[in-house]
Amino acid sequence: MIAVLLITVLFVCLSVYFFFRAEKLQHTIVSLKRDMAKIQKENQVFSKSMALMAGNGEEFVNNRLNLLLNETQCQKTLNEIMLIKPFIENYSLIFKECLMRKGKLHSTTQKCFLGAETDSYKDFINVVVKKDKKVQRLWNSNNFIGFISLTEALLVKYEDKSKSDLAVESTVATLS
Repeated sequence: MIAVLLITVLFVCLSVYFFFRAEKLQHTIVSLKRDMAKIQKENQVFSKSMALMAGNGEEFVNNRLNLLLNETQCQKTLNEIMLIKPFIENYSLIFKECLMRKGKLHSTTQKCFLGAETDSYKDFINVVVKKDKKVQRLWNSNNFIGFISLTEALLVKYEDKSKSDLAVESTVATLS
């Protein structure tokens, strides 16, 4: 009889212990679900803001590219600028891909050049990237930061080149 009573008391104590343990775990699960919902909402806001940043960045660099195309007089410089045009026009796509995964700059850029002329990607690499060590270093980084820096470096490079070409032409015109 005492053995049955001890077993019953032990069973009741274990039941109470497991009940409170289950309640504690249930509260933990509810708080984790709440945190997870909050994190998902923050991720959605973050994704939307990054997409908005990519769109605004693309608009900004496209405006700079169009100004550069309108200001450039030298045909050689103009041809080089035309080589970077598919890269700049697909800024938003490359931005998103580089942001998602490291090492996507080269492959995404190559996909963007598929719609252009047949050898435009090879020309872009040979004429634009390989001629300048700084640009080549940024290109070889093959990541998001490298992409942002590469875009800015290319625009600044050709803006400076266009200004120097314009200065040379004005000097030649003055001497004539």
